[in-house]
Amino acid sequence: MNEDLTAQGKCLFCNAMFPQKQIGIHLKKHLALQEKSESAQHTKKFSHILIDSGLMFLHVLINDYSKMELLDSFLRDIWMDCCGHMSGFFTKTSEISMNQRIKDVFPDKEKIFYEYDFGTTTQVNLKVLRHYDINMKDHLTLLSRNEPLELVCTECEKEYALHICSVCSYDEYVYLCKKCAKKHEKICEDFKDYASMPVVNSPRMGDCGYTGGVIDTERDGTFQKK
Repeated sequence: MNEDLTAQGKCLFCNAMFPQKQIGIHLKKHLALQEKSESAQHTKKFSHILIDSGLMFLHVLINDYSKMELLDSFLRDIWMDCCGHMSGFFTKTSEISMNQRIKDVFPDKEKIFYEYDFGTTTQVNLKVLRHYDINMKDHLTLLSRNEPLELVCTECEKEYALHICSVCSYDEYVYLCKKCAKKHEKICEDFKDYASMPVVNSPRMGDCGYTGGVIDTERDGTFQKK
């Protein structure tokens, strides 16, 4: 990715924007206040989970009695699914069953891993930040997600990128703005036919046939200058 990139996330509760390293701490304050203010008889057990891959991250709150398949379905919808590939959760030594419940899976402060597509694999890390007795309607709530990254065209280094070339991208992506993408078509025969892929807000970007998620779509595109 472009050098000197930083990531920010918006808080679900107050809409304030925070850097990647601070948003989790901020969310904890909201969740702790909510937990403290509620009657114990109306609460359920939830886990605050950080899911990350470099500068891309998700903070979610999930019911401890939900099965791992709910988290799998969420990750497919927001970050991963392109062709219905297989996926799995793993510790360092074994695979985790999709039928296991959240409360039985996550060791505190330790990471587990999620992999989608065992051919062109995309891997992300998951870690529980804290458990809460809280009253939330949904079994899974997206608390924050990184805003689209300010990816600049690697050719002109002026405009924000809309495309990548999956053929010319090896160790680093070739990011292209609209104008430079037109120029790239003339030097890369495959780009016009099949190799042009959209810049999306997901670690799956550029892999297989992935073109974006089906939920939280307003933050799934390219960076828009305000």
